[in-house]
Amino acid sequence: MFNTTEVYIVAHSLVPGGRHYEKGLKELFAEAFLKVLDQVGNSNLGAVYVANAFSEVLQDQSVLGAFLSDYVGLRRTPAIRIESGDGSSGVAILEAYNMVKAGVYDCVAVVGVEKMHDVTSIKLNKALATITDYEYEGFFGITPAAQAAMAMREYMLKYGYDYEDLASWPIKMHERGSKNPYAYMRKQATLKDVLESEVIADPLRLYDAAPAVDGSAAVVLCNKPLKSNAVVRIDGIGIGAYGTYMGQRDTLTELLSVKDAVNMALRMAHSSIGDVNLVEVHDTYSILGILALESMGFVRPGETPRLLSTGALDAGNKLVVNASGGLKSMGFPGGASGMYEIVSMVMELTNQKPFDSLGNAGLGVVQDMAGFDLVSTAIV
Repeated sequence: MFNTTEVYIVAHSLVPGGRHYEKGLKELFAEAFLKVLDQVGNSNLGAVYVANAFSEVLQDQSVLGAFLSDYVGLRRTPAIRIESGDGSSGVAILEAYNMVKAGVYDCVAVVGVEKMHDVTSIKLNKALATITDYEYEGFFGITPAAQAAMAMREYMLKYGYDYEDLASWPIKMHERGSKNPYAYMRKQATLKDVLESEVIADPLRLYDAAPAVDGSAAVVLCNKPLKSNAVVRIDGIGIGAYGTYMGQRDTLTELLSVKDAVNMALRMAHSSIGDVNLVEVHDTYSILGILALESMGFVRPGETPRLLSTGALDAGNKLVVNASGGLKSMGFPGGASGMYEIVSMVMELTNQKPFDSLGNAGLGVVQDMAGFDLVSTAIV
């Protein structure tokens, strides 16, 4: 018999990204987790899901969930660490959702946490290289930035754009981030700023990359609302994959895992692309944000830079993209990135400051992704 249990996001918290040299993984986890625990009170959490990508490489720590739950006094509560690269949060939400939907637990917590600093840049780049196919790519010097640069070059050639046209993404994300007190980059950027920034992998520039940050964010999922106001229901969730290295791909301008994930989520939600008012995409690099929008079907292929530059995806329109400023402004906390997107979406849907000007948006989509189109999730 089909399970009709509904799943709600009943609490949320976010530790703004930054260089938190005074905090380790445990302290960052505790800060986000204890805030949601305080919001829900005695909700009898059945389990805790921890989204984290790099603890083995950056902190020399495995079995992370057990040690984090011990730190907050939950020694008898199962704590499951989920690792799917920088797409870990979406997969953690998927697993937690399934456990509540199936009736195994009434409530579960999901916490994304990552400590990207306190290590040398060499060690950090080594960690980031693990989200490529290390045998065929990472070992030979291919990095996530290089993958994004190749995709950007193909996109420019395919649709006849110059780099200046694609600079509309970082400019818009900085504009949104300047109004968001939770953002790491709270300043606007001009075309001159973008064009004069350092080339990190031609044609990709520094302003195209989301800055690495330490951070954490958490939500609690339950099978019923715990309060009568400001609740968000998960109507659909999807996952897609295209697990192959770049040399075997026919095109770099379509993200097939993203396409499959959003189609699955919308089918489950009995909704269509036209019903969606808000979307948060996984823009670790500006081109990935552009490709995600187009692969999901929100924008026709090749149209995103033009729509961004004309303000067609700003607040006040039928579809608003990355009202938070995206990861470009919020920061890139590795495996916790998707949790930043999810918490931002909850705040947007419930009209919490600084998103109280968005109006009564009824439906939002959060897209999370591991590496370059390897595994993607979509949450409606």
